Amino acid sequence: MTAARDGRRRIVILLASLVVLISVPFDLIPALRGPAPYPPEWQWAFRPDGPPRPLVAAAACALGLIALLAASGTSRARRRPVGARRALVTGAVLLSCGLQIGLLAREPGRPLRTLLSRTRSRSFTSYHAVAISPEARDPSSILRHHAEWLPELARSAKHAATHPPGPVLYYRAMLAVCEASPSLTEGLLDAAGIPDREFRPPATRAARAAALLGAFLLGLLGALTAWPIAHLALALGVEGLAAARLAILWALLPGPALMTPQFDQALALPVVAATGLLLAAGAGTRRGPVSAILAGLVAGVALWVSYGAAAFLAIGGGAALAASYDGRAGLRRPAGLTTLSAAVAGLVAFGVPALFGHQPVRAMLTALSIHREMYTTPRSYALWLAFNPLDLALFLGVPVAVAGLLVLPRSVQCSAPDTVRTPMDRFRLALFGGIIVLLALGVTRGEVGRIWIPLMPLLLVASLGGRSEPDRAEALLQGVLLAVLTLTIGSYWVV
Repeated sequence: MTAARDGRRRIVILLASLVVLISVPFDLIPALRGPAPYPPEWQWAFRPDGPPRPLVAAAACALGLIALLAASGTSRARRRPVGARRALVTGAVLLSCGLQIGLLAREPGRPLRTLLSRTRSRSFTSYHAVAISPEARDPSSILRHHAEWLPELARSAKHAATHPPGPVLYYRAMLAVCEASPSLTEGLLDAAGIPDREFRPPATRAARAAALLGAFLLGLLGALTAWPIAHLALALGVEGLAAARLAILWALLPGPALMTPQFDQALALPVVAATGLLLAAGAGTRRGPVSAILAGLVAGVALWVSYGAAAFLAIGGGAALAASYDGRAGLRRPAGLTTLSAAVAGLVAFGVPALFGHQPVRAMLTALSIHREMYTTPRSYALWLAFNPLDLALFLGVPVAVAGLLVLPRSVQCSAPDTVRTPMDRFRLALFGGIIVLLALGVTRGEVGRIWIPLMPLLLVASLGGRSEPDRAEALLQGVLLAVLTLTIGSYWVV
Protein backbone atom coordinates (compact mmCIF):
# COMPACT_ATOMS: atom_id res chain seq x y z
CA MET A 1 0.00 0.00 0.00
CA THR A 2 1.55 3.30 -1.08
CA ALA A 3 1.86 6.17 1.38
CA ALA A 4 -0.56 8.34 -0.63
CA ARG A 5 -3.21 5.63 -0.86
CA ASP A 6 -2.71 4.82 2.81
CA GLY A 7 -3.24 8.49 3.68
CA ARG A 8 -6.44 8.73 1.61
CA ARG A 9 -7.75 5.57 3.20
CA ARG A 10 -7.23 6.91 6.71
CA ILE A 11 -8.93 10.19 5.82
CA VAL A 12 -12.01 8.31 4.58
CA ILE A 13 -12.09 6.21 7.76
CA LEU A 14 -11.72 9.30 9.93
CA LEU A 15 -14.43 11.29 8.12
CA ALA A 16 -16.95 8.43 8.17
CA SER A 17 -16.33 7.92 11.89
CA LEU A 18 -16.69 11.62 12.65
CA VAL A 19 -20.07 11.78 10.90
CA VAL A 20 -21.41 9.07 13.22
CA LEU A 21 -19.69 10.44 16.33
CA ILE A 22 -21.25 13.87 15.77
CA SER A 23 -24.67 12.43 14.94
CA VAL A 24 -25.12 10.07 17.90
CA PRO A 25 -25.15 12.53 20.87
CA PHE A 26 -27.62 14.86 19.15
CA ASP A 27 -29.61 12.16 17.34
CA LEU A 28 -29.09 14.08 14.10
CA ILE A 29 -29.77 10.94 12.06
CA PRO A 30 -32.41 8.93 13.99
CA ALA A 31 -32.33 6.25 11.28
CA LEU A 32 -28.91 5.22 12.59
CA ARG A 33 -30.78 3.65 15.50
CA GLY A 34 -33.12 1.69 13.22
CA PRO A 35 -36.33 2.33 11.26
CA ALA A 36 -38.98 2.03 14.00
CA PRO A 37 -39.47 0.87 17.59
CA TYR A 38 -40.43 -2.66 18.58
CA PRO A 39 -43.02 -4.04 17.91
CA PRO A 40 -42.95 -5.03 15.16
CA GLU A 41 -39.71 -3.45 13.85
CA TRP A 42 -36.64 -2.49 15.88
CA GLN A 43 -34.90 0.68 17.00
CA TRP A 44 -32.32 1.33 19.69
CA ALA A 45 -33.75 3.82 22.19
CA PHE A 46 -32.15 7.28 22.54
CA ARG A 47 -31.00 8.64 25.91
CA PRO A 48 -30.99 12.44 25.36
CA ASP A 49 -29.43 13.33 28.71
CA GLY A 50 -26.59 10.85 28.43
CA PRO A 51 -25.54 8.52 31.27
CA PRO A 52 -26.43 9.38 34.90
CA ARG A 53 -22.74 9.38 35.81
CA PRO A 54 -19.44 9.74 33.89
CA LEU A 55 -18.04 6.53 32.42
CA VAL A 56 -14.70 7.05 34.16
CA ALA A 57 -13.82 3.38 34.69
CA ALA A 58 -14.78 2.48 31.13
CA ALA A 59 -12.72 5.35 29.74
CA ALA A 60 -9.73 4.26 31.85
CA CYS A 61 -9.95 0.69 30.49
CA ALA A 62 -10.26 2.03 26.93
CA LEU A 63 -7.14 4.15 27.47
CA GLY A 64 -5.38 1.06 28.80
CA LEU A 65 -6.22 -0.85 25.62
CA ILE A 66 -4.93 2.03 23.50
CA ALA A 67 -1.75 2.00 25.58
CA LEU A 68 -1.36 -1.70 24.73
CA LEU A 69 -1.63 -0.84 21.04
CA ALA A 70 1.11 1.74 21.48
CA ALA A 71 3.29 -0.74 23.38
CA SER A 72 2.96 -3.27 20.55
CA GLY A 73 5.25 -1.14 18.40
CA THR A 74 8.09 -0.62 20.88
CA SER A 75 11.57 -1.96 20.27
CA ARG A 76 11.22 -4.23 23.31
CA ALA A 77 8.10 -5.86 21.82
CA ARG A 78 9.84 -6.31 18.46
CA ARG A 79 12.84 -7.99 20.13
CA ARG A 80 10.61 -10.60 21.82
CA PRO A 81 7.52 -10.81 19.61
CA VAL A 82 6.16 -14.11 20.95
CA GLY A 83 6.30 -13.11 24.60
CA ALA A 84 5.04 -9.64 23.77
CA ARG A 85 2.09 -11.05 21.84
CA ARG A 86 1.06 -13.23 24.77
CA ALA A 87 1.40 -10.38 27.25
CA LEU A 88 -0.57 -8.00 25.02
CA VAL A 89 -3.43 -10.44 24.49
CA THR A 90 -3.57 -11.26 28.20
CA GLY A 91 -3.75 -7.56 29.00
CA ALA A 92 -6.48 -7.11 26.40
CA VAL A 93 -8.61 -9.84 28.00
CA LEU A 94 -8.36 -8.27 31.46
CA LEU A 95 -9.07 -4.74 30.25
CA SER A 96 -11.93 -6.01 28.09
CA CYS A 97 -13.66 -7.37 31.20
CA GLY A 98 -13.13 -4.07 32.95
CA LEU A 99 -14.48 -2.12 29.98
CA GLN A 100 -17.65 -4.21 29.87
CA ILE A 101 -18.36 -3.66 33.58
CA GLY A 102 -17.38 0.00 33.40
CA LEU A 103 -19.83 0.65 30.58
CA LEU A 104 -22.71 -0.55 32.79
CA ALA A 105 -22.30 2.70 34.74
CA ARG A 106 -24.41 4.27 31.98
CA GLU A 107 -27.47 2.70 33.66
CA PRO A 108 -29.13 4.26 36.76
CA GLY A 109 -28.12 1.42 39.11
CA ARG A 110 -24.64 0.34 40.11
CA PRO A 111 -22.84 -1.75 37.47
CA LEU A 112 -23.10 -5.08 39.29
CA ARG A 113 -26.71 -4.44 40.23
CA THR A 114 -27.41 -3.72 36.56
CA LEU A 115 -25.65 -6.93 35.56
CA LEU A 116 -27.80 -8.84 38.03
CA SER A 117 -31.09 -7.24 37.03
CA ARG A 118 -30.44 -7.78 33.32
CA THR A 119 -29.73 -11.46 33.87
CA ARG A 120 -32.83 -11.97 36.01
CA SER A 121 -35.08 -10.07 33.61
CA ARG A 122 -37.55 -12.14 31.56
CA SER A 123 -37.49 -9.52 28.79
CA PHE A 124 -33.70 -9.11 28.53
CA THR A 125 -32.87 -12.81 28.13
CA SER A 126 -35.18 -14.97 30.34
CA TYR A 127 -32.78 -17.95 30.54
CA HIS A 128 -32.07 -17.46 34.23
CA ALA A 129 -35.75 -17.06 35.05
CA VAL A 130 -36.52 -20.40 33.41
CA ALA A 131 -33.48 -22.09 34.99
CA ILE A 132 -34.57 -21.31 38.57
CA SER A 133 -38.20 -22.29 38.02
CA PRO A 134 -39.51 -25.44 39.76
CA GLU A 135 -39.98 -27.14 36.38
CA ALA A 136 -36.24 -26.88 35.69
CA ARG A 137 -35.12 -28.36 39.00
CA ASP A 138 -34.07 -31.59 37.30
CA PRO A 139 -31.66 -31.06 34.34
CA SER A 140 -32.69 -34.35 32.76
CA SER A 141 -36.30 -33.18 32.87
CA ILE A 142 -35.30 -30.02 30.99
CA LEU A 143 -33.92 -32.17 28.19
CA ARG A 144 -36.87 -34.58 28.08
CA HIS A 145 -39.56 -31.91 28.07
CA HIS A 146 -37.77 -29.07 26.27
CA ALA A 147 -39.56 -29.52 22.93
CA GLU A 148 -43.02 -29.57 24.49
CA TRP A 149 -42.29 -26.61 26.79
CA LEU A 150 -41.35 -24.23 23.98
CA PRO A 151 -44.89 -23.08 22.98
CA GLU A 152 -45.63 -22.28 26.62
CA LEU A 153 -42.32 -20.44 27.03
CA ALA A 154 -43.18 -18.31 23.97
CA ARG A 155 -45.74 -16.50 26.15
CA SER A 156 -43.50 -15.79 29.13
CA ALA A 157 -39.83 -16.31 28.17
CA LYS A 158 -39.37 -15.42 24.51
CA HIS A 159 -35.61 -15.83 24.29
CA ALA A 160 -35.67 -19.24 25.97
CA ALA A 161 -38.47 -20.29 23.60
CA THR A 162 -36.33 -19.68 20.51
CA HIS A 163 -33.08 -21.32 21.64
CA PRO A 164 -31.74 -24.78 22.48
CA PRO A 165 -31.73 -25.83 26.14
CA GLY A 166 -28.04 -24.92 26.51
CA PRO A 167 -28.51 -21.41 27.99
CA VAL A 168 -31.06 -22.64 30.54
CA LEU A 169 -28.80 -25.54 31.56
CA TYR A 170 -25.91 -23.08 31.81
CA TYR A 171 -27.70 -21.03 34.47
CA ARG A 172 -28.90 -24.22 36.14
CA ALA A 173 -25.24 -25.21 36.47
CA MET A 174 -24.41 -21.78 37.92
CA LEU A 175 -27.18 -22.29 40.48
CA ALA A 176 -25.77 -25.69 41.46
CA VAL A 177 -22.32 -24.13 41.96
CA CYS A 178 -23.68 -21.33 44.15
CA GLU A 179 -25.86 -23.69 46.21
CA ALA A 180 -22.81 -25.88 46.84
CA SER A 181 -20.65 -22.90 47.88
CA PRO A 182 -22.32 -20.50 50.33
CA SER A 183 -19.09 -18.48 50.58
CA LEU A 184 -19.10 -17.88 46.83
CA THR A 185 -22.77 -16.89 47.00
CA GLU A 186 -22.20 -14.39 49.78
CA GLY A 187 -19.07 -13.00 48.16
CA LEU A 188 -20.89 -12.32 44.89
CA LEU A 189 -23.88 -10.74 46.60
CA ASP A 190 -21.67 -8.60 48.84
CA ALA A 191 -19.80 -7.34 45.77
CA ALA A 192 -23.11 -6.36 44.18
CA GLY A 193 -24.37 -4.73 47.38
CA ILE A 194 -27.32 -7.09 47.84
CA PRO A 195 -28.85 -6.77 51.37
CA ASP A 196 -28.07 -9.56 53.82
CA ARG A 197 -31.57 -11.03 54.02
CA GLU A 198 -33.42 -14.06 52.76
CA PHE A 199 -35.43 -14.01 49.53
CA ARG A 200 -38.44 -16.13 48.73
CA PRO A 201 -37.98 -19.11 46.38
CA PRO A 202 -37.26 -19.47 43.57
CA ALA A 203 -35.35 -16.14 43.73
CA THR A 204 -33.16 -17.27 46.62
CA ARG A 205 -29.78 -15.80 47.49
CA ALA A 206 -28.08 -18.64 45.61
CA ALA A 207 -30.28 -17.97 42.57
CA ARG A 208 -29.30 -14.30 42.58
CA ALA A 209 -25.63 -15.17 42.95
CA ALA A 210 -25.98 -17.64 40.07
CA ALA A 211 -27.30 -14.85 37.87
CA LEU A 212 -24.28 -12.71 38.68
CA LEU A 213 -21.78 -15.54 38.27
CA GLY A 214 -23.27 -16.57 34.92
CA ALA A 215 -23.22 -13.00 33.67
CA PHE A 216 -19.57 -12.57 34.70
CA LEU A 217 -18.55 -15.73 32.88
CA LEU A 218 -20.38 -14.74 29.68
CA GLY A 219 -18.46 -11.47 29.61
CA LEU A 220 -15.21 -13.31 30.32
CA LEU A 221 -15.83 -15.77 27.47
CA GLY A 222 -16.43 -12.81 25.17
CA ALA A 223 -13.16 -11.23 26.30
CA LEU A 224 -11.27 -14.51 25.88
CA THR A 225 -12.18 -14.46 22.19
CA ALA A 226 -9.05 -12.31 21.83
CA TRP A 227 -6.93 -15.49 21.94
CA PRO A 228 -8.48 -17.37 18.99
CA ILE A 229 -8.58 -14.08 17.06
CA ALA A 230 -4.81 -13.81 17.39
CA HIS A 231 -4.33 -17.45 16.40
CA LEU A 232 -6.67 -17.13 13.41
CA ALA A 233 -4.76 -14.07 12.23
CA LEU A 234 -1.44 -15.93 12.58
CA ALA A 235 -2.82 -18.86 10.55
CA LEU A 236 -3.80 -16.41 7.80
CA GLY A 237 -0.26 -15.04 7.55
CA VAL A 238 -0.48 -12.03 9.85
CA GLU A 239 2.71 -11.32 11.79
CA GLY A 240 2.70 -11.85 15.54
CA LEU A 241 2.47 -8.28 16.82
CA ALA A 242 -0.09 -7.31 14.18
CA ALA A 243 -2.16 -10.33 15.27
CA ALA A 244 -1.96 -9.08 18.87
CA ARG A 245 -3.21 -5.68 17.76
CA LEU A 246 -6.27 -7.30 16.20
CA ALA A 247 -6.93 -9.10 19.49
CA ILE A 248 -6.69 -5.80 21.38
CA LEU A 249 -9.04 -4.04 18.97
CA TRP A 250 -11.64 -6.78 19.53
CA ALA A 251 -12.09 -5.49 23.09
CA LEU A 252 -12.97 -2.01 21.79
CA LEU A 253 -15.66 -3.00 19.29
CA PRO A 254 -19.04 -1.51 20.32
CA GLY A 255 -21.04 -4.73 19.94
CA PRO A 256 -19.16 -7.08 22.30
CA ALA A 257 -18.32 -4.26 24.73
CA LEU A 258 -21.88 -2.97 25.13
CA MET A 259 -24.07 -6.09 24.94
CA THR A 260 -23.39 -7.38 28.44
CA PRO A 261 -24.42 -10.00 29.50
CA GLN A 262 -25.50 -11.87 26.35
CA PHE A 263 -24.78 -15.34 25.02
CA ASP A 264 -24.02 -13.63 21.70
CA GLN A 265 -20.79 -12.36 23.30
CA ALA A 266 -19.83 -15.84 24.45
CA LEU A 267 -20.72 -17.43 21.09
CA ALA A 268 -17.96 -15.43 19.42
CA LEU A 269 -15.40 -17.66 21.16
CA PRO A 270 -16.50 -21.04 19.71
CA VAL A 271 -17.27 -19.58 16.28
CA VAL A 272 -13.83 -18.05 15.76
CA ALA A 273 -12.14 -21.02 17.45
CA ALA A 274 -13.90 -23.48 15.13
CA THR A 275 -12.93 -21.36 12.12
CA GLY A 276 -9.30 -21.29 13.20
CA LEU A 277 -9.24 -25.03 13.86
CA LEU A 278 -10.72 -25.75 10.42
CA LEU A 279 -8.06 -23.54 8.88
CA ALA A 280 -5.41 -25.49 10.78
CA ALA A 281 -7.01 -28.76 9.66
CA GLY A 282 -6.73 -27.72 6.02
CA ALA A 283 -3.06 -26.80 6.34
CA GLY A 284 -1.95 -30.28 5.27
CA THR A 285 -0.32 -31.45 8.51
CA ARG A 286 -0.79 -34.82 10.18
CA ARG A 287 -2.80 -33.17 12.92
CA GLY A 288 -5.50 -32.23 10.42
CA PRO A 289 -8.07 -34.84 11.59
CA VAL A 290 -7.47 -33.92 15.23
CA SER A 291 -8.03 -30.23 14.46
CA ALA A 292 -11.18 -31.07 12.51
CA ILE A 293 -12.59 -33.12 15.38
CA LEU A 294 -11.79 -30.33 17.85
CA ALA A 295 -13.50 -27.84 15.53
CA GLY A 296 -16.56 -30.10 15.49
CA LEU A 297 -16.63 -30.33 19.28
CA VAL A 298 -16.42 -26.56 19.62
CA ALA A 299 -19.06 -26.04 16.93
CA GLY A 300 -21.35 -28.53 18.66
CA VAL A 301 -21.17 -26.48 21.85
CA ALA A 302 -22.10 -23.36 19.87
CA LEU A 303 -25.11 -25.15 18.35
CA TRP A 304 -26.15 -26.27 21.82
CA VAL A 305 -26.43 -22.58 22.75
CA SER A 306 -27.99 -21.12 19.58
CA TYR A 307 -29.60 -22.60 16.49
CA GLY A 308 -28.50 -19.47 14.63
CA ALA A 309 -24.88 -20.44 15.29
CA ALA A 310 -25.21 -22.83 12.35
CA ALA A 311 -25.16 -19.87 9.94
CA PHE A 312 -22.11 -18.31 11.61
CA LEU A 313 -20.24 -21.61 11.68
CA ALA A 314 -21.08 -22.24 8.02
CA ILE A 315 -19.77 -18.81 7.03
CA GLY A 316 -16.60 -19.24 9.09
CA GLY A 317 -16.10 -22.77 7.79
CA GLY A 318 -16.57 -21.64 4.19
CA ALA A 319 -14.03 -18.87 4.67
CA ALA A 320 -11.53 -21.32 6.22
CA LEU A 321 -12.10 -23.73 3.33
CA ALA A 322 -11.46 -20.96 0.80
CA ALA A 323 -8.30 -19.88 2.61
CA SER A 324 -7.03 -23.49 2.54
CA TYR A 325 -7.30 -23.75 -1.25
CA ASP A 326 -3.92 -23.22 -2.93
CA GLY A 327 -4.74 -24.33 -6.48
CA ARG A 328 -2.39 -27.34 -6.35
CA ALA A 329 -3.72 -29.87 -3.88
CA GLY A 330 -7.31 -28.77 -4.49
CA LEU A 331 -10.06 -28.93 -1.90
CA ARG A 332 -10.53 -32.66 -1.52
CA ARG A 333 -8.69 -33.02 1.80
CA PRO A 334 -9.96 -29.74 3.38
CA ALA A 335 -13.52 -30.56 2.25
CA GLY A 336 -13.27 -34.04 3.74
CA LEU A 337 -12.02 -32.68 7.06
CA THR A 338 -14.76 -30.03 7.06
CA THR A 339 -17.33 -32.80 6.56
CA LEU A 340 -15.78 -34.71 9.48
CA SER A 341 -16.03 -31.59 11.62
CA ALA A 342 -19.69 -31.06 10.68
CA ALA A 343 -20.48 -34.67 11.58
CA VAL A 344 -18.87 -34.29 15.00
CA ALA A 345 -20.75 -31.02 15.57
CA GLY A 346 -24.05 -32.71 14.71
CA LEU A 347 -23.26 -35.58 17.06
CA VAL A 348 -22.48 -33.21 19.95
CA ALA A 349 -25.45 -30.90 19.37
CA PHE A 350 -28.10 -33.46 18.46
CA GLY A 351 -26.93 -37.05 18.89
CA VAL A 352 -25.67 -36.98 22.49
CA PRO A 353 -28.67 -35.00 23.87
CA ALA A 354 -31.01 -37.49 22.20
CA LEU A 355 -29.48 -40.23 24.34
CA PHE A 356 -30.79 -38.36 27.40
CA GLY A 357 -34.34 -38.07 26.10
CA HIS A 358 -34.08 -34.80 24.22
CA GLN A 359 -35.94 -34.40 20.93
CA PRO A 360 -33.47 -32.12 19.13
CA VAL A 361 -35.11 -31.99 15.69
CA ARG A 362 -38.60 -31.37 17.07
CA ALA A 363 -37.25 -28.73 19.46
CA MET A 364 -35.28 -26.98 16.72
CA LEU A 365 -38.23 -26.87 14.30
CA THR A 366 -40.55 -25.59 17.04
CA ALA A 367 -38.10 -22.91 18.21
CA LEU A 368 -37.40 -21.69 14.68
CA SER A 369 -41.15 -21.58 13.96
CA ILE A 370 -41.71 -19.45 17.07
CA HIS A 371 -38.85 -17.13 16.06
CA ARG A 372 -40.22 -16.78 12.55
CA GLU A 373 -43.72 -16.00 13.83
CA MET A 374 -42.56 -13.49 16.47
CA TYR A 375 -39.57 -11.75 14.91
CA THR A 376 -39.30 -12.48 11.19
CA THR A 377 -42.72 -12.53 9.53
CA PRO A 378 -44.03 -9.30 11.19
CA ARG A 379 -41.01 -7.32 9.96
CA SER A 380 -40.32 -5.99 6.48
CA TYR A 381 -37.75 -7.93 4.45
CA ALA A 382 -36.91 -4.94 2.21
CA LEU A 383 -36.56 -2.58 5.16
CA TRP A 384 -34.06 -4.78 6.97
CA LEU A 385 -32.18 -5.60 3.81
CA ALA A 386 -31.10 -1.95 3.99
CA PHE A 387 -30.83 -1.48 7.78
CA ASN A 388 -29.09 -4.73 8.79
CA PRO A 389 -25.78 -3.76 7.11
CA LEU A 390 -25.97 -0.34 8.78
CA ASP A 391 -26.55 -1.85 12.22
CA LEU A 392 -23.74 -4.35 11.67
CA ALA A 393 -21.35 -1.57 10.63
CA LEU A 394 -22.19 0.56 13.68
CA PHE A 395 -21.65 -2.19 16.25
CA LEU A 396 -18.70 -3.74 14.44
CA GLY A 397 -17.32 -0.21 14.54
CA VAL A 398 -17.52 2.29 11.69
CA PRO A 399 -13.71 2.51 11.24
CA VAL A 400 -13.43 -1.29 10.95
CA ALA A 401 -16.41 -1.55 8.59
CA VAL A 402 -15.10 1.20 6.31
CA ALA A 403 -11.61 -0.35 6.30
CA GLY A 404 -13.14 -3.67 5.26
CA LEU A 405 -15.05 -2.11 2.37
CA LEU A 406 -11.92 -0.28 1.22
CA VAL A 407 -9.69 -3.36 1.29
CA LEU A 408 -12.20 -5.66 -0.43
CA PRO A 409 -11.48 -4.44 -4.00
CA ARG A 410 -7.80 -5.23 -3.47
CA SER A 411 -8.70 -8.88 -2.82
CA VAL A 412 -11.13 -8.97 -5.73
CA GLN A 413 -8.66 -7.61 -8.31
CA CYS A 414 -5.36 -9.37 -7.53
CA SER A 415 -4.89 -9.83 -11.26
CA ALA A 416 -1.73 -7.85 -11.92
CA PRO A 417 1.42 -9.87 -12.70
CA ASP A 418 3.04 -8.86 -9.43
CA THR A 419 0.10 -9.74 -7.19
CA VAL A 420 -0.97 -13.07 -5.75
CA ARG A 421 -4.24 -13.89 -4.06
CA THR A 422 -3.21 -14.82 -0.54
CA PRO A 423 -5.06 -17.02 1.98
CA MET A 424 -6.23 -13.78 3.60
CA ASP A 425 -7.65 -12.58 0.27
CA ARG A 426 -9.54 -15.84 -0.21
CA PHE A 427 -10.72 -15.79 3.39
CA ARG A 428 -11.92 -12.21 3.00
CA LEU A 429 -13.82 -12.86 -0.22
CA ALA A 430 -15.53 -15.98 1.10
CA LEU A 431 -16.44 -14.28 4.39
CA PHE A 432 -17.99 -11.23 2.73
CA GLY A 433 -19.76 -13.50 0.24
CA GLY A 434 -21.24 -15.59 3.04
CA ILE A 435 -22.47 -12.49 4.87
CA ILE A 436 -24.12 -11.19 1.70
CA VAL A 437 -25.97 -14.50 1.36
CA LEU A 438 -27.04 -14.32 5.02
CA LEU A 439 -28.31 -10.77 4.49
CA ALA A 440 -30.23 -11.81 1.37
CA LEU A 441 -31.93 -14.69 3.21
CA GLY A 442 -33.51 -12.17 5.57
CA VAL A 443 -33.75 -14.57 8.50
CA THR A 444 -32.49 -11.86 10.88
CA ARG A 445 -34.42 -8.61 10.83
CA GLY A 446 -33.15 -6.17 13.39
CA GLU A 447 -30.66 -6.30 16.29
CA VAL A 448 -27.82 -7.66 14.16
CA GLY A 449 -25.53 -5.42 16.22
CA ARG A 450 -26.12 -7.97 18.97
CA ILE A 451 -27.14 -11.18 17.18
CA TRP A 452 -24.23 -11.13 14.73
CA ILE A 453 -21.51 -10.50 17.33
CA PRO A 454 -20.10 -14.01 16.61
CA LEU A 455 -19.23 -12.84 13.08
CA MET A 456 -17.43 -9.72 14.28
CA PRO A 457 -14.07 -11.39 15.11
CA LEU A 458 -13.94 -12.81 11.57
CA LEU A 459 -14.84 -9.43 10.08
CA LEU A 460 -12.23 -7.70 12.23
CA VAL A 461 -9.46 -9.99 10.97
CA ALA A 462 -10.66 -9.77 7.36
CA SER A 463 -11.02 -5.97 7.43
CA LEU A 464 -7.72 -5.03 9.05
CA GLY A 465 -5.45 -8.05 8.73
CA GLY A 466 -2.49 -8.22 6.38
CA ARG A 467 1.03 -9.62 6.63
CA SER A 468 2.22 -6.75 8.82
CA GLU A 469 -1.15 -5.03 9.18
CA PRO A 470 -2.43 -3.32 11.12
CA ASP A 471 0.78 -1.48 11.90
CA ARG A 472 0.97 0.57 15.07
CA ALA A 473 -0.21 3.82 13.44
CA GLU A 474 -3.23 2.14 11.84
CA ALA A 475 -4.07 0.28 15.04
CA LEU A 476 -3.87 3.45 17.12
CA LEU A 477 -6.18 5.30 14.72
CA GLN A 478 -8.64 2.41 14.82
CA GLY A 479 -8.32 2.06 18.58
CA VAL A 480 -8.98 5.72 19.37
CA LEU A 481 -11.96 5.91 17.00
CA LEU A 482 -13.43 2.64 18.30
CA ALA A 483 -13.01 3.70 21.93
CA VAL A 484 -14.74 7.03 21.37
CA LEU A 485 -17.49 5.38 19.32
CA THR A 486 -18.15 2.70 21.96
CA LEU A 487 -18.27 5.25 24.77
CA THR A 488 -20.52 7.55 22.74
CA ILE A 489 -23.02 4.87 21.70
CA GLY A 490 -23.02 3.52 25.23
CA SER A 491 -23.73 6.98 26.61
CA TYR A 492 -26.62 7.94 24.36
CA TRP A 493 -28.25 4.71 23.14
CA VAL A 494 -30.04 2.17 25.30
CA VAL A 495 -28.49 -1.15 24.22
